[in-house]
Amino acid sequence: MLVEARREEPSLVTLRWGATAVGLVVALGGLAAMAGLLRYEAASDLRTLAATGASSGIRRTLSAATCGSLALLGAVIGTAGAYLGLAAGYVGDLGQLVPVPVIHLLTLVLGIPAVAALAGWLVSGRQPPSIGRQSLDG
Repeated sequence: MLVEARREEPSLVTLRWGATAVGLVVALGGLAAMAGLLRYEAASDLRTLAATGASSGIRRTLSAATCGSLALLGAVIGTAGAYLGLAAGYVGDLGQLVPVPVIHLLTLVLGIPAVAALAGWLVSGRQPPSIGRQSLDG
């Protein structure tokens, strides 16, 4: 009989980066939907801003700040919820949560809002096509 002991524990780095990438893709899909909804909901406000002489930079900044702040709020709440769920699952042995993947969490919590703000900036620069006409839906 031969007994062998492993000297190295298997690394979860690849799994963590894969989960981070999947999380980013899913979150960015949701952010794309959110940016579209914000653009639709804020169309009358953007028309008012354009009619009063607001530059495209002001309109872009407002949209970027809105998208970025909502994404930051979602990322922070999502991360906190995930860790509370993990803590509830490992309530008997919280030592399993000790090597916190700080780089991966910072990538998610800071990367998602940055991409959302950039998307909000890029999408909202055009002047609304119908400044003089009031929309019928609102």
